[in-house]
Amino acid sequence: MVRAYQLVLMELKNYIMNTNKRTYKTIKWILRNHIKNNVRSLWTYEDDNFTCIYENYSGESRIYTPHQLLRLIDKMIKNEAKREVN
Repeated sequence: MVRAYQLVLMELKNYIMNTNKRTYKTIKWILRNHIKNNVRSLWTYEDDNFTCIYENYSGESRIYTPHQLLRLIDKMIKNEAKREVN
């Protein structure tokens, strides 16, 4: 009985870890569509928030093109995967 309980806890832990894993699916889809349709957009990324800049921007956050932001997201996903292994 204890062994079955431990297995259930392990499965629950794996489920929670996998559901909390970010894939950035929506933002990647938006960025790829901007690239495909030659939309000249600029983006910021700060505190896990993506913002498309439509008007004059006077903030201090770094500005990314869609290509740059896709590379940054891929890098974040790889880093997260490395942390999970360790």
